[in-house]
Formats: sequence, structure tokens, C-alpha cells
Amino acid sequence: MKTQGVVLSLAVTDAARSHDFYREVLGADSVRLDMGIVCIELPGIMLFLAEIADFTKYSREAKRAPLLPVPASDALLSCAIASTEEVDDILSVVHAAGGRTFEAHEIPHVSGRRQYVGTFTDPDGHLWQLVCNLADAQGAAE
Repeated sequence: MKTQGVVLSLAVTDAARSHDFYREVLGADSVRLDMGIVCIELPGIMLFLAEIADFTKYSREAKRAPLLPVPASDALLSCAIASTEEVDDILSVVHAAGGRTFEAHEIPHVSGRRQYVGTFTDPDGHLWQLVCNLADAQGAAE
């Protein structure tokens, strides 16, 4: 799997409080609060901290229709993938190896762009999300 970056998403109770903690208490210069999500750039990984209500809308535990038909999780590992075909290929390989996969589909991102997302669990049940930003994939194809 060739990723264009790895993101670990965790639920928090108060995004602003988390932002202040990482920036002011720990002195992390790379911390920013964008669209209600705390983004922390670390070597080799991006950490997203989303308030519980926003985090759970990506799971079956959501009170309304979830964006992703996947099990609830305490953490979500996301990888940026270059094309929808590569997302489908990875899901196919995981499925053929006996892994649990979920049908890939388009979702709206909070930024307004659309994403193609495929999801699978590893043998321990950790949830992985493969994300292709459709505008980026279309722009690369043109």
C-alpha cells in the first residue's frame, strides 16, 4: 500500500481545550484548529482530534445515518490514497486474504469536497480508512 500520508483520528470531549493543551502545555508548534478538528503534525503522521459528536458520525453508533457503514471504533487510522482504483485494489487484496472490508463509497468532507473512502479492519479489529480526495484524483488524471 503506497500512502500519501497517515492520519490517526481520536475522539475528544472538547476540541478547543485539546488545542490549547497541545499548543500551550506541550508546546507543539504544529497544532491548529480547523473546522472544529485539532490537527497536529508529527513526524510521519498527522493526528486529528475530533469532538465525540463529530467522531461518531463516522460509525454505526451515530444517531442519524452514518457517513461510513463501519463498526464503532476508539481510533481510526486513515491513509491518503492517490486514486479510487487503488482504494478498490487494496480492499480486494485485504478481502482475498480473509480481512473484513466494507464497501467503498463517496462521502462529503467537512471542507465541501467529496472523498472516496474504503474501510477495512486488520486482524486485531483496528479500523483503517483509505481516502481518495476526488478533486485531487480528477486533477491528477486530467
